[in-house]
Amino acid sequence: MNYTHTHDTDLKDKIKPAPIEVCGDKNMDLKKPRNQSFIEDRLWYIEWLLTFRGWFSRSDLMGKFGIQEAAASRDIRRYKEKAESNLYLNHAIKRYEVNLEQFNPIYTQPADAIYSKLIDLDESQSLGFEGYGIETIPQLSPAGNEIAGISRAILNKKILKIDYCSMSSGSSIKKIAPHSMFHNDLKTYVRCYDLERSKFLDLVIGRISHSYEENTDTPEAFQINADTEWNTYLSLELVVHPRITHKEAIQRDMQMTQGVKKVSVRKSLAQYWLRRWCVDCSKDGLMTDTAYQLHLRNHEEIEGVHGYFPGINNHLD
Repeated sequence: MNYTHTHDTDLKDKIKPAPIEVCGDKNMDLKKPRNQSFIEDRLWYIEWLLTFRGWFSRSDLMGKFGIQEAAASRDIRRYKEKAESNLYLNHAIKRYEVNLEQFNPIYTQPADAIYSKLIDLDESQSLGFEGYGIETIPQLSPAGNEIAGISRAILNKKILKIDYCSMSSGSSIKKIAPHSMFHNDLKTYVRCYDLERSKFLDLVIGRISHSYEENTDTPEAFQINADTEWNTYLSLELVVHPRITHKEAIQRDMQMTQGVKKVSVRKSLAQYWLRRWCVDCSKDGLMTDTAYQLHLRNHEEIEGVHGYFPGINNHLD
């Protein structure tokens, strides 16, 4: 398994791992350059366990990577040569434990990479959790064969005929020219040009019952470069909703800088972002539902933008 050698900047500014030097032992696999990345993976894993579990033993390395005890011992020695003050051997229970007072990570790990591992069952259990490290709400997954058909049509720039069920008009057959797919944390969508309606729009992939590949090339006017709303970005400025008294709590949640969270989003995806984040888009922040803890400060940014926005209904098809 490949690991990203990065770490949350709260712990340490990003540091590139120093290259491992070949030691005198002729039997050490460090002498083979092709093995150095695997060694770095194991050293990274040592620090991962120290950071998120607080301890590790040789058996952790042996079980994770299928190596022998001697190889695990060499990896521990290599890590200690890089950051000896980060750990100490607890002789009573024969395991290495984190030295929090002097802990200085040598690898950086972005927050999204940490999150992705803790929502993965295998990764969580290898760390020591009984189940998931972080429980998540299940997503709706469309049929894999429909995603495969859309993927082929996108990559080969082909027209696709689909059986689609719409909330407004029911079942129908559509001809589309798909160019992208996106996910809003619940459903997966395809961004495409609808040949019948002569416009770019979003379709829920889960509502496609069947797709038929056509050997028809997509004209340039229907391709991604012609989709202005997809290629245009809006700069949204989110602040704590004016009705909230203790604004510091939300500012910390949203990692705001000087009370503002700035995000750049595709114009065509703005409505999904703002609904997902429960942002009151009305001019004066008048929504009373407590679920809406954020307010779009520069509300004028979405004037005339297609879609439903909380507090504003620009227009829907």
